This record gives sequence, C-alpha cells and structure tokens, in this order.
Amino acid sequence: MPTIITKIGQYQGASTKQMPAAHLTRTMQLLEKTCNELDTELANEISENPALEMTEECRCPDCKQIIPSYPCQVCLNRLNGSGPIVYVAPRSTKNYSNEEYDEYYSTDNKLKDPETLSEHILKQVAPSISSKERKIAEHILARLDEHGFLIDHPAEIASYLRVSLQKTKDVIELIKRVDPIGVASQDVMECLLIQLDMLEQDGKTHPLAHNLLTNYWEQLGKRDFETIARKCNVSVQTVRSAAQFIKRNLSPYPAQSHWNNAANATGRYFRPDVEVIKNPHKQDGPLVVQVFSAAQGWLRVSSSVRAMVNKIEDPEKKDEWSAYLERAALFVKCMRQRDNAMKRIVKLIVKRQPKFILGTDKDLIPMTRAALAIELDLHESTISRAVANKTIALPNGRIIPLSTFFDRSLAIRAAVQTIIDDETTAMTDEQVAHKLVDHGYKVARRTVAKYRSMLGILPANLRARQIPRAV
Repeated sequence: MPTIITKIGQYQGASTKQMPAAHLTRTMQLLEKTCNELDTELANEISENPALEMTEECRCPDCKQIIPSYPCQVCLNRLNGSGPIVYVAPRSTKNYSNEEYDEYYSTDNKLKDPETLSEHILKQVAPSISSKERKIAEHILARLDEHGFLIDHPAEIASYLRVSLQKTKDVIELIKRVDPIGVASQDVMECLLIQLDMLEQDGKTHPLAHNLLTNYWEQLGKRDFETIARKCNVSVQTVRSAAQFIKRNLSPYPAQSHWNNAANATGRYFRPDVEVIKNPHKQDGPLVVQVFSAAQGWLRVSSSVRAMVNKIEDPEKKDEWSAYLERAALFVKCMRQRDNAMKRIVKLIVKRQPKFILGTDKDLIPMTRAALAIELDLHESTISRAVANKTIALPNGRIIPLSTFFDRSLAIRAAVQTIIDDETTAMTDEQVAHKLVDHGYKVARRTVAKYRSMLGILPANLRARQIPRAV
C-alpha cells in the first residue's frame, strides 16, 4: 500500500517518487489552511523572501498558459463532460457576465470577515498555553459541531495528535471555561453543569439547580415538577424556581449563545473557500466549481534573483541567497500541490452530491472521508485537513462547512423533521424511529431524541398541546 508521502505526490501524472519530508510537511500545513489564512501566509512569505514574487499574469494552473480570464478554455475543451467543471482561480475573479453572479462578488468583496468562534476562543486561551498546546486547541476547535460540542473523544484527539491524553483533557477543560462557557463539552448536560459551576464561583446560584441537572434530567425535560418536588421533599414552586433559574442563566448550545442563533452562526462564513454555480451557458450543463486560491496572480520564483545568484562569487552570500531560492521554490511547489489537492477532493465531492448541492438536506448521500481517500488514493488525514474549517457556497446562496458532506446525520435529521412536520398526532421518539425505517434509516430511539433536540423540536408530550384537534 502506498504511503501518505507517495500518495500526496500522485496528482495528475506526478512522479510517484516520495516527497522530501520538508515538502510533505509544508504541503500539509498549507492544505489545512483556509483561503483567508492563506492570504496572510502568502503575504508573510513574500515580504520575508526576496526570491518569491507575484506577477499580474493570468495563467492556468494546469497548462501554465497565459489566459485572458478563468477558467482556461483550452483545458475545458479537454474535459469529457462526465463530471463538474472544477478549476482553481483567485477569489476576486469574475468568471461570467451574469449580473447576479457579479453582484454576489462585488458584495462579497466589501464584507469584512467577522471574528469566528475559533478565533474568539483562541484569542482568550493563547496567553496561557504553549505553542504545542495551541496546536491541540486548534484541532479541538476544528472538531466542534454547529452547537459547539466536541464530536471526538479526547482519547481519539490525543492519538491523532500523538500527545498525552492528560494534556488533551487539560486543553479541553481550558476551552470549556472561556467565553462562551461550555464549548467543547460532550453533550448538553455537561455544558450546563460547567456553566452552573462558573456561576457558583461568582456567587450566583440556586440551591436546587445542580441536583435537577444531575439527578432529574429526564423529569426536568418533561417539566414534571410534581415528581421532582415529591422526591426532593420541596415545594413545586421551589422546583419551578430552579427550572426558571436554569432557563434564564444557562445555554444548552454554547456556539449559538455566542453567535445569537444557528443562522447567524453559519452566516459568519462570508468568504467561502469553494463556490459552486449552475452552468451560466447551459441550463442542464455540468456544475461549475471554483476552488479559490490565495494567489491574486501567478506565484513564481524570481528569475532576476536566480540570475543574480549565479553571478555572486562570495560563498557565504551565495549560500544565503541560494537558501532564499530553495525556500521560494518549495513554497511555490507546495502552494500548487495544495490547490491541486483541493481541486481533486472537491471535484469528487461535487460529482457525488449534485442532488444535495441543488436540493435540500434530505438529498445528502452518506459518504466518509475514508471512502473518499481510498478512491483518490490519498490518506484519510489528507482529506480531513482539506475539509477542516473550510466552507463552500452553493448555487442557492447557502454557505456551509465543507465537512457537511461527511455529516451522516444530516439526511436523517431532515427525515425526522419531515416526519414530525407531517404528523397529525404527536409521535413519540420510538414511533419516529419506526417511521424512519420507511425512509431507509434504522436508528435507535435515543438517536431520534438526540436529533430531535438538535432540530429544536419539543418532545411528543409537549408537541401534543400544539397540534390542533380536528373539528
């Protein structure tokens, strides 16, 4: 089986000779960066290295020919039409004269990127952690779901990063206790208990709140205050008061509490890394996909610096400038390798998911990073780096995380929503689970309850009060 080093080098006829370690490491570093992060990386590299330059030429990344605009028509003519049209180009490029598309870009370029949740948290924890711990924190924040919960077990993170489990847990605990409190928790209960603990440290608490969360979670969800009062030997009013305290002061979904709501949480992705549009020249033609590059021109090693180095006679100066040339050549090669990897991965994703891209959540076809890696002959970690923290703009205007394509629960959640929307009498989670079988999904009752909660849908006993009775 090819190693990851061999695999990453097997793009479009590239030599199967193994990459040097420095090349592989740099390529992987660039691959996991978003386009916004690459903007900064590129600017820093150009400012620090006189042998690296950006020309204003518009060149095709594939055939390297100068072209009037993107995409390259020569390369497009070589396509067999069996899949989407995917190409790499600068973000600011306007590809077609379509007025709506041009308006989208002119608006996009005027928007200032707001601070993301990850940036907000990293800014708080950075002063108290080492550079190694920062890497752990960045990975943890990349593995949060839309509500701010950690989707991986700490042991999995420790194993992946090759760090100690205790160190991983320490970083997680630190993240949990910065604003918004509770981010990186495993579930709602843990999140609420952490928030309650922080309130208690500030002297703001309710004597019954902790007991309700730890021992009467199910009854609290059902608002069965009478049972709780009887078992705790307190009045119903005391239980009701504790429940009100929890409702007013604690937030079950920390990410949404910080970004106001789920819609605004996804609304921060103003500048996508990838965009898919319908073919502007042919209504039933293939989808057109642009993978945005940080380079606003043609990145290359300076020929004038190369010529100058050849004329330098002083060995020490020659070595110094030769190092600049080598660094520039490595950066250019790795940037193109990174863009090419993104292109291959995105092309296969779009090819597999046209119904979802043009439709709704229920049209998502389950796929895994592992399966995609096998088909592309890449390592699974390469796929993970390529999709982490990146976003894709769909033809309907939605901008979603690229990782959404690997969310196995998305289609099931959409089916749960449809089933409950169509119910005439409130169905229990068990009944919804049975109905899901008709949709092709076999899931447990507890899973239905989890997805229902994620969708913000009340339990059956509370929905029953909202469904109008037939006259």
